[in-house]
Amino acid sequence: MSAQYPPFMFAYGCLGEVFSKIREHDTPTVFTHDFLRFTLGFTRESDRAFIPLAKRTGLLTTEGKPTGLYERLRDPAQSRAVVAEAMKQGYPMFYAKHPEAHELDRKSLAALVAEVTGMELGHASARAIVGTFLALKTLAIPRVEVERAEGRRKVVERRG
Repeated sequence: MSAQYPPFMFAYGCLGEVFSKIREHDTPTVFTHDFLRFTLGFTRESDRAFIPLAKRTGLLTTEGKPTGLYERLRDPAQSRAVVAEAMKQGYPMFYAKHPEAHELDRKSLAALVAEVTGMELGHASARAIVGTFLALKTLAIPRVEVERAEGRRKVVERRG
């Protein structure tokens, strides 16, 4: 993963589970592939991309040492705010172009990724960047269920 591109991982679907496991275990001195694999239980090769992602988003130092942000992530009361902060640290190019980048829908975000990276829409890495950003967004911004009456039916909308 080149530093010129925003951070991403192809296995972005595991991010919520990784963060959950981080909260369950003591903070390591250095967050290594062995810690990810043997302590947290993420054994797939594609899971290894979490470490560069965590470094680029400020959860780990370049040496792999957990930061204050990592420590705050472990607190369930702060975790959503921490993920939002990490997104702003890891994706400054998105927020420079669109200050509310986390409010973009998938299609608009894909266009932004293409603009920022120069990748073609649909490129596998571009799709992974979009997927990673959206996965982080769901961990940072809770879905709010809004009930509204529609005739005699009650409709639940999920926003976020």
